[in-house]
Amino acid sequence: MDFSSEPGPKMGYVLRGRAPATSISYHESGTHLFVASENDSVLRIVDCLNGGPPSDRSPMIKLQREGIRNIQSTHHGHCVLFSSGSQRGSKTNAVYYLSAHDNKILREFSGHTGVVTGISMSPVDDTFLTSSTDGTVRLWDIGKSGNNVGQMTSPQNVEGSPFASFDSTGLVYGISVAMAGGEGNHIHLYDARNFTVGPFSEMKVTRQEIEALLRKDGCTPESAYSLSLSEWISMEFNKSGKQILIGTKSGVAITIDGYDGVALRSFMLDSGHDKASSSEPLAACFTPDERSVLCGNENGTISCFDANTGILNRKLKGHVDRVGCVAANPKYTQIATSCTNTALWIW
Repeated sequence: MDFSSEPGPKMGYVLRGRAPATSISYHESGTHLFVASENDSVLRIVDCLNGGPPSDRSPMIKLQREGIRNIQSTHHGHCVLFSSGSQRGSKTNAVYYLSAHDNKILREFSGHTGVVTGISMSPVDDTFLTSSTDGTVRLWDIGKSGNNVGQMTSPQNVEGSPFASFDSTGLVYGISVAMAGGEGNHIHLYDARNFTVGPFSEMKVTRQEIEALLRKDGCTPESAYSLSLSEWISMEFNKSGKQILIGTKSGVAITIDGYDGVALRSFMLDSGHDKASSSEPLAACFTPDERSVLCGNENGTISCFDANTGILNRKLKGHVDRVGCVAANPKYTQIATSCTNTALWIW
């Protein structure tokens, strides 16, 4: 996906919503996009090839009883995983396997005692990871309702919630969690086929290392210190697994070397280096070709950075409010971005 050359991507189809999107997920075929919004408990579906509602299923599913917070596509074209909303009573912490074709919940996965903050699907089989505010990461099998097939607890002397993600091969997954006292973050890598023996790699990204990176990339000393304390809220591997993209609560994203844990590059919200924090978490993702990092901004724009140099190649304009979700189509030259409305951008 080339963001440096003219004319660049243009906004195509726009899906109108009534509440801010909280999660979006492309199907692996690139033909459909799933959009979740927690405030109105609605799942919407977009036909990415024709730019409109799908012809083979309902374009909107209301999930008022369960609520919906996070959405994750699966290998089945009509089925998705979603976690319940945060205001939905005794089953707030459940994950559901939904047939979007006929709006039927096929399986329920319960076990977390805190809100589920993330879902990551294995790219090679029917296992998936969930992370939660209860301090655990659990591994599940879509074909097996009920108990998880594996559980990873956070190491000692940590704080906050862990986050987990499979890499593109499905052979490795990573878990990140903050060290106690704001000293930095752990990243542990697991062999998905032999996770019971523990992580095969344990990396530490210190606060001082992040602060030094931010100062090198142009932050003032005061902003660099403040941003280095920012809570991590997401992690994503690039396709080769050589880099890990970290999203934070205070408007900065960071790439980490996937082998030795060195902080490589920072990417800032459009508010600029002089602002030490943002009122909302930063939405960020890699493009499939590994060349770019996309970041949603509070002013409704999307910053398109060179993943290796950190240079801002382009800024996309068109949203009317904060862009809280960004995703890149895994098969086609297309990206999706969401505020209350969701836009497909094409070249």
